[in-house]
Order: sequence, then C-alpha cells, then structure tokens
Amino acid sequence: MANLDKLPSGSYRYRKQIDGRKVTLTFDHKPSDREILLALTDKLQDVAPIKSDKLPFEVAAKQYINLKRNVLSPSTIREYGRITGRLSEMFTDKDVYEITPQDIQAEINWLSKEHSPKTVKCYHAFIVAVIKSVIPSFTVHTTLPQAVKKEPYIPTDEEVRKFLVYIKEKYPRYYCLCVLAMYGLRRSEIMAVKPSDLDGNTLCISRALVQDENKKWVEKTTKTTESTRKIDIPQEIADMIRENGYAFSGQPSNIKRTIDKACRELNIKHFTLHKLRHYFASKLLSENVDIITVMSLGGWHSTSMLEKNYAHALENKKKSALQIIDAMTAEEQDKNL
Repeated sequence: MANLDKLPSGSYRYRKQIDGRKVTLTFDHKPSDREILLALTDKLQDVAPIKSDKLPFEVAAKQYINLKRNVLSPSTIREYGRITGRLSEMFTDKDVYEITPQDIQAEINWLSKEHSPKTVKCYHAFIVAVIKSVIPSFTVHTTLPQAVKKEPYIPTDEEVRKFLVYIKEKYPRYYCLCVLAMYGLRRSEIMAVKPSDLDGNTLCISRALVQDENKKWVEKTTKTTESTRKIDIPQEIADMIRENGYAFSGQPSNIKRTIDKACRELNIKHFTLHKLRHYFASKLLSENVDIITVMSLGGWHSTSMLEKNYAHALENKKKSALQIIDAMTAEEQDKNL
C-alpha cells in the first residue's frame, strides 16, 4: 500500500491527498483497508471544507458513493446511483456550496408528486448525507410529506394453502422458493442458499445474493448481523436444495410474473413473495409466539420493526392475553360467591 508507512515507533501512518487537502492518519497497528476507509471518512467529516472550483451535486454524489463503496452493500451502492439519476437535472447541476435549504425543499416538493413519502424520505437522507460529506456543518430542516399508514395485506391461511398447492403442481421450480419465504427468508437470502448451508434440515442463513450497480449478481453478508441465523425447514425442502444444488436459480422478474399469474388463476387477492414473509411473522405472533423469538427466526434487527409492521397481530395477541386475565378474574369471583 503506497500511502502506508511504518514509523520508527512501530505505529503506522497513512497519507492521502483529497481535493487538494492533505489528510494524515495514524494507527497503533497495521490497519486493514476497511479500517483506513472508516477512519478516513471520520477525518473528512471533522475537517472544514476547502472550497475551490464549482462542485456540482452530481459529482459530489459520485464522490460520496465512492467513499462509502467498501462499507456499504452492493445493492445500497446501486440504489444510491439510482437516486442520483432520479433527482432533477436542475438540482444535480447545482454547486453543492451554493445549495440552500430552500433548494432542498423545492426538490423534495417536486419528488413528492411522483414518489411515496417513504421513498422521498430516503432521497432526502441521501441528499443531506452528500452535502454533509462536503460541508460537515451543513444543517437543514426540511418539511417532508406525511407518511400514510397502510394496513399491510397479508394472505390468509386458506390462500397460502391453495397457493402452495398450485405452485407445487404448476411451477415446481418455484415451490422451494415460496416455502422458504413462508419460513421468513428474504428473497436475497433464498437466492444465496446452497446445500453446504444445511445441517440435516437446519438451514444456516448467512449470505444474500444481490445486484450491484452494474446489474451483476454478487454475494454479500445478510442485511443485518441479526439476519444471520439458523432455522429448521421441512425435510422435503432440504432434500430439494441438496438435489438441485440451490433453493432457486432464475431472474427475480420471473418470480413476480409467476406469483401474479398464480393469484389470477386462483382468483385470490394479489400478493408478492415478500408477503409470505409477512405471513410468517403475522402467523407466529397470532399464535402467541413471543416477539423476541419471531424477531430471531425472521432476522429482524429490532422489535420496533415488528411492532410497526404487525400491529394488527400484536393487538390480537394483547386481546388474547387480556381474555386469559379476565377468565382468571372470573374464576376467583366464582370461588368467593
């Protein structure tokens, strides 16, 4: 590594010139590339920016993406590139040093016409992160569109049964995929499953397969550290994975088309593959499985995510719990009569 020197003291010094600014980092051990990148990111955020030539937002965004390339997942990098391309040309051409809170508000207003509040919030976070990577002291208080709370549609037990029977008969190569989704796996996790991940019928989920910015399929770690987990799956599915050498091999677009067709032919309400993961969580919660266990099995990183998305199931669970207390109270009252 050309910029890394070992000093007489035994420590290591890393030097790099970025945008005319000399940056020096010191480590008490030989750092990895990842350690250098993280320390470099922190250093640049603490140093006041030096304004030189005009820096269009689009260029700043690319610099920000490159700076984060080794610490973010390929799919996140890809999405950041998409966000940049979806912003208005008027905004991406602006000099970062001259962007005002009013400019950001105007861009958010424009984006809100075509995108959901959740998407707009993500775009806003990216815009601010890019500007703060150049101007750490930058602050902004943007009015974002109000989120619309939607009750998620979750297929019923009967719909799931009919769907699985149909898929197994008509599209058997998608059966393993759908069952694993019903056991709480994300699509990216299913795409990465290999026979070596199995111990009997216990599946170790430790990887995900995603597309990078060049639409190339790459393997990465799971979405969060909590997503690395082990679950027991049906022996039939474990045998299929071993026989085929994978859980699913194909294009994601084909998954959507196949599920759409199945829902139409079964005359049931349309749902996506991810809804089977929702079904998994909702079903367990409604059957009084504790939320910590559900979180562990599905790889959610916090109970707040479950509480937010499965409030209906939790509410039913609370009612069941109160009914138990009511029954106990009534029993005590009968004893006292």
